[in-house]
Amino acid sequence: MSANIAPSLRSALERIRNGGAVNGLLLGWRRQVLINSLPYEEFRAEKLLRAVHDMRDHFSSGGDRLPHTFWFGFETCHALVIYRGECVLLILHTRAEEGDFLRRVGQTFLEDSQLLIDDLLNPTNSAEDDSQDANLLGRLL
Repeated sequence: MSANIAPSLRSALERIRNGGAVNGLLLGWRRQVLINSLPYEEFRAEKLLRAVHDMRDHFSSGGDRLPHTFWFGFETCHALVIYRGECVLLILHTRAEEGDFLRRVGQTFLEDSQLLIDDLLNPTNSAEDDSQDANLLGRLL
């Protein structure tokens, strides 16, 4: 099942990447990189993911408030970090005026992809799936 899910996540991220002035995307779960399409090596992407998690932990320490979005503006590049549950989407883009649009797109992507990400992280045996589907179908009929 997960072999079918990873390409669909990648294709959805590629559509986001082609939707504006996006330079790179990173999809993470907890502190693990799921999909890295940043213009950086894998170890740099892992370091960046740890940094955004540390930043979120810092801002939420001592309280119940968890930030859901961070946006950083730099001279030539902007970073948008969106959290949904244990997943994080990091978007690097060049135009500041696209920040709100990319935030909405990123939030929609994370909401729509929660089942796909769950299946990717917790793969099940296809034979078990087939037998469960047959049992469910038998109960429905």
